[in-house]
Amino acid sequence: MTLRRSGSWMTLCACLLAVTMQMLDVTAVTVALPTIATDLDGTGAQQVWVPAAYLLAFACALLTMARTGEVFGRRNTFVVGTALFASTSVLCAYAPTIELLIFGRVLQGVAGAAMSAQTVAIVTGAYSGARRTTAFALYGGVAGIAGLAGPSVGAVLLHLDILGTGWRAIFLINVPIAAAAIVLGRRYVCAGSGKKRSGGRFDPIGVALWSMGAVLIVYPIMTSSSLMAAAPAMGIGLVLLSVFAVWERHRTAAGAHAMVDTRIFAERGFTYGCVVSALVYATFTGFVLTMSVTLQTGLGDSASTVGAITIPFALGAVVASLAAPILFRRWDSRVVAVGAATMGASLFVLGSAADHLDRPGFPWSLTIPLILVGAGLGSVIAPLQSTIVAGVSPDAIGSASGIMPTVQQVGSAVGTAVTGAVYFAMLPAQAVASDHLAAQQNVLFGLAATMAVATAVAMALPRGDRVVTEHVREAVTTPQRSP
Repeated sequence: MTLRRSGSWMTLCACLLAVTMQMLDVTAVTVALPTIATDLDGTGAQQVWVPAAYLLAFACALLTMARTGEVFGRRNTFVVGTALFASTSVLCAYAPTIELLIFGRVLQGVAGAAMSAQTVAIVTGAYSGARRTTAFALYGGVAGIAGLAGPSVGAVLLHLDILGTGWRAIFLINVPIAAAAIVLGRRYVCAGSGKKRSGGRFDPIGVALWSMGAVLIVYPIMTSSSLMAAAPAMGIGLVLLSVFAVWERHRTAAGAHAMVDTRIFAERGFTYGCVVSALVYATFTGFVLTMSVTLQTGLGDSASTVGAITIPFALGAVVASLAAPILFRRWDSRVVAVGAATMGASLFVLGSAADHLDRPGFPWSLTIPLILVGAGLGSVIAPLQSTIVAGVSPDAIGSASGIMPTVQQVGSAVGTAVTGAVYFAMLPAQAVASDHLAAQQNVLFGLAATMAVATAVAMALPRGDRVVTEHVREAVTTPQRSP
């Protein structure tokens, strides 16, 4: 019962430390990409691979790691994954070549998946009712804020150049955060959290289908000369993912272990929420990546300037994340739709005013649009976690805990790959500042269109009264079990 009482707060803290570290790592590195490329003699394509290799490995491993947590226990998998995340961060920090850095990012992505795949199930087990909604709102808000703060944190670390570590400090900062998460995880996360004594077999065919499908969708985008050239491999990837879905449905119907309980996709809130989540994370990572390259490589600004420009963005997200739970209780899922629409409209305004980035000094005229982009993002991320899991039955939480972060990271990986590929494809061989600004403007318009789609999907999310009615019906029809 310790977990249910005073330990529940410390359990949440362990999960918050993990998600903070993971989100900082994803976004902070984007600010350092030009510096890393110069230091390790990397190309433009290799710059994109530094964040994308992590995201791709993370996404491919998440479903398997969610099942690992069910078999060996959430606490054990969380602690081991966090320790490996710290170790691989050190490997990335001291990589002598960009090829070894990319390899280290792959290993770091697998370790991050082992850590992050457990957090949703751990929080679900630690809280119930209104406290669970509040915990998920805090979890989503912290994740969003950490992701938004990443560029600023990365810029500060580059500027401070602690003990001459330069960009390597961005990876080394993970070590003390991971140590704190490990201590809290070992002490307060319930030892049996999520553990299943029976049905502990893995699904190797499912693992292979999912992993190959995900790789074949993202990898060709990053290595092909055009999106048309990548289309055949991407088509094969989509076919493999379709076969994966059929395979998992077949195993579930046969009573065998499945990596994913596909029945949860019958819940409209879960399916639509996952789509919105993928689109939002794709837009966010694509925005941060291209802005960093445009400002540093294209316009010759420092990493500190990139960090300064993201401050209004982060402030808007912080305020919106804090207000979102209150607004969500009154307006439920409509908050998500309004946030997505705000984000899309603000990105369109930024695209229209992209030339202001090339003016001397801080672009004060872009402050309001930047704040609104952050506010829109915060309004979406903070309540979206609760919206997605609201209609999921307790026995399907294990699948949901793997699918939710998988969807986010697949969205981030695809967003990074597609946005980066489109951005660099629009640049001539000898690009000047105006070329980078033109590419950035087109990318911003594309991201605004993506958020328009996310808004349309968010408007179809179920309202709170429908979810409450379903829960009441389930409580009435489900017999109570003795402890």
